[in-house]
Amino acid sequence: MSFVETRFDDGLFVISFNRPDVHNAFHDAFGVEFHRAIEEARDRRDVKVVILRGEGKSFCSGRDFREMGERPAGVTHHQYMTDGQRKIKMLVDLGKPIIAALKGAAYGGGAEYALVADMRIAAPTTRIALPEVNYGLAVDQGGSALAMSLIGPSRTKWMLMTGKAVDAETALSWGLVDFIVPLEELDDHVEKLARDIMAKPWRAVLAAKELVDEIWADGVRGAIRRELTQQLALFASEDFEALREKRRAERLAASAG
Repeated sequence: MSFVETRFDDGLFVISFNRPDVHNAFHDAFGVEFHRAIEEARDRRDVKVVILRGEGKSFCSGRDFREMGERPAGVTHHQYMTDGQRKIKMLVDLGKPIIAALKGAAYGGGAEYALVADMRIAAPTTRIALPEVNYGLAVDQGGSALAMSLIGPSRTKWMLMTGKAVDAETALSWGLVDFIVPLEELDDHVEKLARDIMAKPWRAVLAAKELVDEIWADGVRGAIRRELTQQLALFASEDFEALREKRRAERLAASAG
């Protein structure tokens, strides 16, 4: 079973998150496959537009909470996080239009994958959250800058400090998403948009993307560096350790029951 599936069709490269039973929450194997998919999209000269989407009910619910803060033996938090940040950096620097098709949960790292896209088309079921504060943590893949570039500092702080989810209508009014379409039309709508873009003079399309990206890309890169520093400190905090131990105890109790 592939946790991340890809499809290429005449210039269109579709990346589908494929853990629908857990709302496409990502774990280590998922991350490896997603990295490979981004590399393929970047390196193939015949790829013009990339679509990010999720199988099942959700786009991507972020890091699998059952593995929050857990690391392979011998891997430090710093090593693990910098490896994870490579994916968002690759998306920032992809140089090809990215469209996110959102439905259900777009939480945590999943929200950051959506926010780094050039456009976001949402179904009415979409809910967007940056809930890391609930785990004693902060965003660490550029979420602070990505959100602020779309909705401003106050609303970004609200999302980061409360961890609460924003529904589709609120996301549209704030500017987190660009359009809402019926769920059953989502994939077709996004693919039509991608093909409309591909039909335009291609050098002009890339110039348009580059002109806008240069305004915010350095800010996102800087935020990723700052978020790494903050997150490393939070991983060492008493709050994070207490919450992690609580989750471990709850999993043990559930398995024993």
